Amino acid sequence: MNVEMLKTELYKIFSRKAVWLALVVFLALFSLLQMQFRDTVGIQYTLKPVRAALETAAGREELRAFVRGKGYACGADDLMPFLPQEVRDYIEQYRDSERVYRTLRGYLAHALNNFFERTDARAAYIEGLAEDTDAPGQQKARAKLLRAYRETPVEIGLNVEPGATALIDVNHAAVFPGMIMLVILVGLSGVYADEYTSGTQAALLTARKGRLGVFFAKLLASGIFVAVVVTCMEGAALLVCAVCYRGPDVSLSAASTYGLSLTLYGGTVGGFCLRQAAGTLLAGWTLGSVVLCLSAYSKNALIPFFAAGIFYGGTALYAHTIPFPPHLSAVWSLPGELSLFMLQTQVELVAAGRYTNVFGLLVPTLTLNVLCNVLLAALCLTLCCRAYIRKQVKD
Repeated sequence: MNVEMLKTELYKIFSRKAVWLALVVFLALFSLLQMQFRDTVGIQYTLKPVRAALETAAGREELRAFVRGKGYACGADDLMPFLPQEVRDYIEQYRDSERVYRTLRGYLAHALNNFFERTDARAAYIEGLAEDTDAPGQQKARAKLLRAYRETPVEIGLNVEPGATALIDVNHAAVFPGMIMLVILVGLSGVYADEYTSGTQAALLTARKGRLGVFFAKLLASGIFVAVVVTCMEGAALLVCAVCYRGPDVSLSAASTYGLSLTLYGGTVGGFCLRQAAGTLLAGWTLGSVVLCLSAYSKNALIPFFAAGIFYGGTALYAHTIPFPPHLSAVWSLPGELSLFMLQTQVELVAAGRYTNVFGLLVPTLTLNVLCNVLLAALCLTLCCRAYIRKQVKD
C-alpha cells in the first residue's frame, strides 16, 4: 500500500454522491424534528435557575417522607410549604403568564415526585437482590449484582430539565442510529463489487504493490470513512440538541435520566453520550467489515447493501421486540442483546446490572457485546482478505 493508492480509494468512497445526499437529508430531517421543540414553553422556561435550592429541599427527610406518603403523586400546592422562598418567588413571577406558570408548577411536581420515587425504587431493588429465588442460574448472578451495587454507589440527582434525557435519547431511538448505519452501507457496499462494473478489477489485481496492498488501502479508506461519518453525524446531533434544548446539563449523572435509575454506571450524561458515540463508531466499523466481506464475494453492490442491512435491521428489530430477562441473559435473548443497535444505544444493557453466563463465567452483557462484535469484524476482514487475494484476474 502507498499514499497514492490510499488517496484513490478514499476518492472512490467519498466521491459517491449518494453518500453525501443521504447524510445531508438525514441531518436535515433530524434537525427539523428536533428544532420544532425549541420554542416550546417547557424548554424556554425551566427550573435550572433554582436547581441548588431544590436540591437542598430534596435532601430533607421530611419532604421525602411526605412525598412517599402521598404515593409519589404530590401536586405543586402540596410541595410549596416544603420549598425555599427562592423557589416560590421564581415560579410566582410568572403568574401572569398562565402557560409558563402552569408548566413550571407541573415540572416542579414531576421532578420531585420522580426523584423520590426513583431513589426509593433503587434502594428497594438492591434489597430485593438479597432475596432467595428459585429461578435456575439466577442466584449467582443476583449475588454478584448485589456486591456490585453495594461497592459502586451511584448518585441520582434532581433532573429539572428535559435536555439531559433528550441527549441520551438521540442514540436510544431507532431512527438516528439507523441513519448512521444506512450512510455507511451506501458508502461501503461497492468498495469491491464496483470493480466489476467499472472494469478496474484486473488492473487492481495486478497492481505493482500487490493485492495485499490494495486490500489494506481499501481497509484504511473504509475505516476513515466510517470515522468521518460517525463523527460528523454524532457531532451534528449534539450541536442541534445543544441549540434546541438551550445548553442541557451534561454534568448531571446519567442515573438521573429516564430509564437509568437502576444503572451501575456512575458517570455523567456527557460521559454516557460519549460512550454511545464510541459504541456507534465500533458498531459502524463492524457493519463496515461485514459489508466489505460481502462486497469481496459479490459482483453487484446491492447484494452487500441489502444483506448487511437485513443483518443490522433484523437484529435491531429483534432487540426491540423481545423483553430482556432480568439479571441474566438467556440464549434466546442474546441475538438482540449482542446486536449492533444495542452497542449504539447501550441503555437497555446498562439500565440495570445484567450478566451473561459464558461457560460458567459471569460477564457483563455490554462487555460481551463489544467482544463479540470485535471478533465478528476480525472474522469478516480475514475472510475478505482471503477472498480478495485469491481472486482470479479473469473474473
